[in-house]
Amino acid sequence: MSKFLKKIKKALVIGIGGGADIVGTIPMKSYLEEHGIQCLLGGLPWERYSIDPYPGPRSFDEIQKKKKFNESICFINNKTITKDGLQFSETKVANFVKNKIIFINIFNSIRQIAADLNEFIKDQEIDYVVGVDVGGDVLAIGDEEGLASPLADSIMLNVLKILEAKCLTHLGVLGYGSDGELKINEINKCMAIASSKKGLVGSVGLSVDAYKAMKKIIKKVETDASRIPLLSFEGSYGNHPIRRGRIQVEVHPMSQITFLFKPTVVFKNLSKPSQLISKSKSFYESNEILLANSISSEFNYEVRKHMEATSLKNKE
Repeated sequence: MSKFLKKIKKALVIGIGGGADIVGTIPMKSYLEEHGIQCLLGGLPWERYSIDPYPGPRSFDEIQKKKKFNESICFINNKTITKDGLQFSETKVANFVKNKIIFINIFNSIRQIAADLNEFIKDQEIDYVVGVDVGGDVLAIGDEEGLASPLADSIMLNVLKILEAKCLTHLGVLGYGSDGELKINEINKCMAIASSKKGLVGSVGLSVDAYKAMKKIIKKVETDASRIPLLSFEGSYGNHPIRRGRIQVEVHPMSQITFLFKPTVVFKNLSKPSQLISKSKSFYESNEILLANSISSEFNYEVRKHMEATSLKNKE
């Protein structure tokens, strides 16, 4: 780890799964800044359905108080909000960090997102990119019973894979099962496969400073998965309820570690969802491809919940 850090001056750390994955960027941000590396943070304008009853990500056209860089990237701040009043997790995190924060528009084709992000990286003189997934479902093969939100992760894993050929890029996984999708033995299996292919490049623990920062942030940002590493740091162990009690996840020492992987290795040897959508021209096409291959997505879940809610409202 320390060898390649000597060459890095500026990094972009992205929460790749939407929701509150931006909170999961804090341990990596803290680690890099301790080594004198300037950091920008990034995320997706997509909140969980329990927070935003609008299915899917929000388009840039819906977002106010932003500064557009290109078709896939915009800068946001602590006043960024949607036209209908939604505050994103990233908006709230902006109150706690001094770093610049960007949104990534995943409605575009994977190729365009990667090209636009590469343009941004060059403009900002960024020499290291880390995409962080909280929970570990980005490592999924695709046939796991509990896999529920592969769409955003698969799109962004493709983007990271393309960037890897242009800039030092890693995939980070924090929480080790903290989102309740993959079982611990399934993550163990995926980790072993990635490691056997020389895809594991290192790991970063949760520092006291990162813990304190996250502890403040989660008082304002609703998150389950990013809370588990803090419980682990505090000494908790065993099962813990998330998703308002619907799911039990295991808290253990590994929960507080961010594991770093080569995106290309994860793409080629693990992620069938990412492979399936690699040539997709849009967010909607990616979703349809997953559904056609019997892989459910978080977008499909949100559309279904929205239709159910609308139906009930109409009956009233």
